[in-house]
Amino acid sequence: MLEQTLKAGAIIFSSINKDKILLLYRSDQKDWSFPKGHVEFGEEIIQGMLREITEETGLDVEIIKALPDLNYTTLRQGKVCSKMFLVASKDDSKIKLEHAEDKLEWVLLSEVNNKLSYDNLKEYFKLVLPIIKN
Repeated sequence: MLEQTLKAGAIIFSSINKDKILLLYRSDQKDWSFPKGHVEFGEEIIQGMLREITEETGLDVEIIKALPDLNYTTLRQGKVCSKMFLVASKDDSKIKLEHAEDKLEWVLLSEVNNKLSYDNLKEYFKLVLPIIKN
């Protein structure tokens, strides 16, 4: 029986424009996604999410609410459960890339699905959009 990989991530609202969220372009995977990553052994989920957000974006964020889990399967990792949160940037000017070849872009809510690379992320965003807008 395969173990499930546990990740944590977030949909990050801009502190300047509440109609925009931050998307991450990972150059090594050549894809656009939400900032997220592995929860380390012994780490609480929220701690892991906050650490990943800081590592990948440089941002300090405030948690708004938990979102439904993002579940998917990859060839490399098998089953993945990403605990997702809706958060708000405290200061957009603190944005900083983890890897120089990556990109971070504030994207209008109405344009997010055009930018995301994977169908499962697009479906997930459609699912959570009503939650995000409340």
